[in-house]
Amino acid sequence: MIPAEAEEPVFPEDEGGPARRLDFYGLSIPPLVRELRRQLAAHFHTRGMAPAWYVPRQLNPAPYHHFRDARHADELPGLIADAGPRYFARRDFLDRWRGTFAPLPPLPLRPEFGEAGLADPEGLVHVHACACWLILADLEMLGTRPLPRHWSDLLHPRYERDIVLNGDEHGPNPLILANLARDCTPAALEALGRNTVAIQGGAEMARAAGSRSPRRAALYVLPRFWAENNIHRDTTRIVWPEEGAYATPLLLLGKRDAGPSAAAVFDFLHGPQWNGQLENIHCIPADGRRATRPVPGRLRWLGWQAARDPALDDTIRAASAHFHRGYSR
Repeated sequence: MIPAEAEEPVFPEDEGGPARRLDFYGLSIPPLVRELRRQLAAHFHTRGMAPAWYVPRQLNPAPYHHFRDARHADELPGLIADAGPRYFARRDFLDRWRGTFAPLPPLPLRPEFGEAGLADPEGLVHVHACACWLILADLEMLGTRPLPRHWSDLLHPRYERDIVLNGDEHGPNPLILANLARDCTPAALEALGRNTVAIQGGAEMARAAGSRSPRRAALYVLPRFWAENNIHRDTTRIVWPEEGAYATPLLLLGKRDAGPSAAAVFDFLHGPQWNGQLENIHCIPADGRRATRPVPGRLRWLGWQAARDPALDDTIRAASAHFHRGYSR
């Protein structure tokens, strides 16, 4: 067990230090970052290990810049973690470093992961868990209108200017847009824009839904972590769409010659302590043998072909443009 008093480490990169040769580099979702830093430091300490590793607090590319400037394989970490097809599971990265990475030890995936196609058909990228997006309904604001059952229900004009989407000042979260682009026509994305009243961060959405805030809306599309941590449980309801919650896989990529430090991280991420932490923030471990909670419903993933398509960024930009045609009116 990791002691509760274990401290979060401070890395030289946090204070502007230069890039180092790393055994492990880990990107994760915001609700996991602090605990990953803290618990992994304690894990190494109890084993008498002192590897070079870094888990950024935020998605700040400095000083590694997702290793796009690396020239030699020995500049890459022995093990890389990512959330979603953002950087390291993309075709250009994998093709550039072909032969550098090798399949990690397989694990038995839960049926929901297999049904959603979350297993990498090439066997190179290892999925050990997933986060997901859901719909949270404010029952008072919804009134007599029906709860949505499908993602496509969000396009109905009865929800006009009454939906809040997760995102920031640049627009909806790109991975939401990637999933919506798979499921929606350009006209449908424009309709969703017309129905959207605001784009907010997850914490703000969780505080507003079911509250007395004059800025609240009827429906929120947000990470499950924030939906489950909404404090107004009596006046809200979580909707798990019937075709599946949009999943963001938590990924690992391991070098062929990775050493014992990378193996220690892999073991930690698949151990009972970390799988319990995943479930505590409402992520879903991929290995059902370590899980203590059932998956509430189906999972939906944009698919590896789309995730590795060199045109994915163009697809997201096009989806954003179609959405904003409706949203900006």
